[in-house]
Amino acid sequence: MERVRNRALGSWMDQHRFTTLELADRVNAALEQLTGRRGRVSDRTVFRWLSGETPWPQARQRQALQMVTGQSATGLGFVPRTADGEEDEVRRRRFVTAAGGAALPRNAAVGMSDVHRLRARIDALAHQDDAHGGSRGLEKTALHRADQAQELLQRTVASARVRGALYALAADATTTAAWAAIDTHNPARAAACLHRALALAGMAHDADAELRAWHNLSMLATQQDRHSDALAAAEAARTSSAAARDPLYASLAHARTASCHARTGNRQAVLRSLGYAERSFTHADSDIWRPGWLRFFDAAELHGLAGVFHQRLGQYDLAEYRAHHALAQMHPDLVRNRAYYTATLALAQAAQRNIEQACATADQALALAGPVPASARIRTLLGQFRTRLSALAPYEPAAADWLHRPPAPPSGRR
Repeated sequence: MERVRNRALGSWMDQHRFTTLELADRVNAALEQLTGRRGRVSDRTVFRWLSGETPWPQARQRQALQMVTGQSATGLGFVPRTADGEEDEVRRRRFVTAAGGAALPRNAAVGMSDVHRLRARIDALAHQDDAHGGSRGLEKTALHRADQAQELLQRTVASARVRGALYALAADATTTAAWAAIDTHNPARAAACLHRALALAGMAHDADAELRAWHNLSMLATQQDRHSDALAAAEAARTSSAAARDPLYASLAHARTASCHARTGNRQAVLRSLGYAERSFTHADSDIWRPGWLRFFDAAELHGLAGVFHQRLGQYDLAEYRAHHALAQMHPDLVRNRAYYTATLALAQAAQRNIEQACATADQALALAGPVPASARIRTLLGQFRTRLSALAPYEPAAADWLHRPPAPPSGRR
């Protein structure tokens, strides 16, 4: 067979800004989830996929690629060696088609391979959120995935392990929908989703899904200025068994607690919780598999959150320092978070009266997020930047230019 370069895989990698090493690492992590043993895919393996030297990867590698990308092997440009291989790919995709409707036979058996395929679809939503932020479309898609998982629970025969995993998937997808509603400042829809997610996580006996729901409930309460409720939800996440088991979850929960204290100006409590978050983060194992929604929480995110906390405490030099570190370390495909922390940096620079620099930084945030950012939290930050410019230096040329632009619609807060 003549070798043909795989342009579809290359295009996907370019779109999501994956290097060959990064894709190999993600595929190996997915293989570990599938088989219990970390894969041995190398950057050389990925080069062979891209060059067409390997036109049809091994079956497990194809499954892992689907978990990472949310696309089938043929959708990624791979070509089956035989008609039997193509039929095998069709059978693997049939689950996704059947899961949402009457095409699925009642009392059909489902297993963990079906769970993994639906998990790949749900994790793919995290990439969409990272690039574009929350939206009504993302919210609806996430709820559709949750309905797919629950449809399987109602119509199929499955082991207790598979049923628990399906409830956990439904909880995760519903929390993704809630997060999209929080990011677009739709609290009523977010609250409804989160109450459903907590119930599903309870039925799944899944502490990870439960921690995520409590974390988002805390964010929603903060957005509504219900600071006692926000802190109580953050404490529920912090004291969960998931946080006790995994230092990365503990770090996330401590950071959320710090955010609650920053809202009320409790400086000592902020610094204490931030210290716990940073210490827990250093003990986290970066090689174990975790769900796709958690991929945003890394060293860069922790620096960014610290910058937000220092901003709220009026420590603008520290806020600027942390924001610079966050942006220097942030993964390139986390576009929405990059826009958010760029706007945070602009606020800190304006507060220190570096007006021209602050306006240039705010322009960078707009370039990333667009003239009317989809994320209500970014729109709010830029609104706060406008207010700060007006108070500090309304007649400086750079500030005057900013203040004469039409403001983006106001909305929620992080």
